[in-house]
Amino acid sequence: MKKILIFTLVFAISVTVALAYSDISDNTAVDYITDAGIVDGYPDGTYRFDNPINRAEFTKILIEASLGENPTASADACFNDFTVDQWFSSYVCYAKDQGIIGGYPDGSFGPANNIKLTEAAKILVNVFEIEKVQPVGDEWYSEFVETLISEKYIPETFSNVSDDVTRGQMAEMIWRIMEQKHDQPALIEFDPEPCQPLGEDLASNIDMDQVRTQWLEWYNEERRLLGLHEYVYDDQLNRTATEWSKTSRDRGYMDHKRDGTTDYYDYYGIMAWFSDLGVEFENGMYSENIAWEMYYCDVEEVDCTQAMIDSVKKGFNFFIGEKGTSYTAHYDSIVSPNYNIIGFGVAVDDALNKYYLTVHYAKAISNEPMKICDTK
Repeated sequence: MKKILIFTLVFAISVTVALAYSDISDNTAVDYITDAGIVDGYPDGTYRFDNPINRAEFTKILIEASLGENPTASADACFNDFTVDQWFSSYVCYAKDQGIIGGYPDGSFGPANNIKLTEAAKILVNVFEIEKVQPVGDEWYSEFVETLISEKYIPETFSNVSDDVTRGQMAEMIWRIMEQKHDQPALIEFDPEPCQPLGEDLASNIDMDQVRTQWLEWYNEERRLLGLHEYVYDDQLNRTATEWSKTSRDRGYMDHKRDGTTDYYDYYGIMAWFSDLGVEFENGMYSENIAWEMYYCDVEEVDCTQAMIDSVKKGFNFFIGEKGTSYTAHYDSIVSPNYNIIGFGVAVDDALNKYYLTVHYAKAISNEPMKICDTK
């Protein structure tokens, strides 16, 4: 049985005449959510049907509709990229507390980011308590998007799960769900969200997930001793770290110099390199550590994972060995309170029994690069 949440507070009074907007002709879905008091137009009398809606706006609209009133303000900001006094904070924190939304791995919410169909689907299914289907896909959003598709709640104006949601599409989906409209033209299938590979080319007998897990634990063990928040991996930084390790291997040496730069560590040159890979940083804050060491494991061995862990430990020991010395650039990145996310990548030159290692650090990624494909 499908479960639909009834909004008795919001819809206790029926309005029979829809408010007119100057920029659109009559639209059943827009009229519906306007009459129900779910949304208002803009002060200039427009609705702006084709404008994208951001994550904060979408969350506020759905939570306000479900509660019929403002949720109690949280004493503390529930994400690290807004404060408790912002207009949307109580709605977003309520949604987080109720398990309706989640944030990004770096602890941010991205309130000003345009909301994508994947993200909107999760909120809609959770707020309206729609019974989920058993998903075919294995992405985090599969059960939510596939549930809405099965009910014909997603209009055919979407073509991809990574599409931004417009104000018109938001109205359409809310109207279909609340009125249980299963007979409207709808999206019946979608193209998978485009993705890019991580780019690793290690031997199949190395489980890089295990190597990364151990590397992160070494880092966080030191950070815990100092009372610092723990690092988490970011797939985009794993990709950029892997790319620079491969570049270093292919040219036969390792340093920080990008093409066209002469300084050993050209901050803006490295930032431009990240930008070329589609990655930009909040407040321009990033750092890069590099190392190389010898690595021995016969490609015919069944499992070289531990051999790789033992080898990269030498790189970690080199970084951590700066603690208490006069030169602490690598150690400072390990224990910086200003960074939240890291990436770790390794490339191996089997002919020389040598590995190249890169670690990238950032406070947060400020743009939305194409996602990394799931290689498992």
